[in-house]
Amino acid sequence: MEKKVLGKGLEALIPKKISDSQEEFAYLSLEKIFPNEYQPRKKIEKKELEELSRSIKEKGLLQPIVVRKKGEEKFEIVVGERRYQAAKLLKMEKIPAIIRDVDDKNAFLLALVENLQRKDLNPIEEAEAFQKLINDFQLTQEETGRIVGKDKTSISNTLRLLKLPEEIKQALREGKISRSQARTILGIEDEKEQKELFTQIIREKLPVQEIEIRVKRKSKKRPLKDPFVARIEEKLQEILGTKVRISNRRNNRGKIIIDYYDLKDLERITNKIYG
Repeated sequence: MEKKVLGKGLEALIPKKISDSQEEFAYLSLEKIFPNEYQPRKKIEKKELEELSRSIKEKGLLQPIVVRKKGEEKFEIVVGERRYQAAKLLKMEKIPAIIRDVDDKNAFLLALVENLQRKDLNPIEEAEAFQKLINDFQLTQEETGRIVGKDKTSISNTLRLLKLPEEIKQALREGKISRSQARTILGIEDEKEQKELFTQIIREKLPVQEIEIRVKRKSKKRPLKDPFVARIEEKLQEILGTKVRISNRRNNRGKIIIDYYDLKDLERITNKIYG
């Protein structure tokens, strides 16, 4: 069976073959290089950086970083943030680099795909990166999935993690709970109940199976949603690319709640509604 390649969809966005005018190799002074503010990975562990520094000291920097020109004699990192930081730790003067002519969108895509391939991103960083592709570069969930080698369901499930309360997201960033545990918490819509369950997970070290049982218990206490309303809810979610909840009241009255992640996401959703 052919192995699925992560980031295969990049071929549609970044040319396979780059001409000499678009790419060159050079040894660049560290003073001329600066990190990319849009780097998907927000934090590099100190221990990990020290291990990489030791490896570079013993074997040398085997793989050049990728940069792009930003002003006169200044270069922004596209790929290779860890290598750059490790080189700084070793007080190296110059490092090998590939200077590539790419725009903001493709620079972010290259950094994202490399981090996903190396499994360097925690689930929240991954979700934030997907959201940035959707908000800033107007990609759909399907297009985002094609780029990073995931199906639409995986993208949607990852994005849903951003709806968790901040303390739960922070625990996910720090590895105190797993992606599966966090996704199971999302089976409860009430934020207060989510936090209560999260506290139980940490205190009792609950496995996913037990979390699912507790979520089902809470769900049974609530009245079943009308199938027609549930179908409309699902259709709106598909059209708007975000969580939609419809609540029924008496006399067939109710309300529609549409979730958004930030103001850019709100603008994206309203643009879809206005057509």
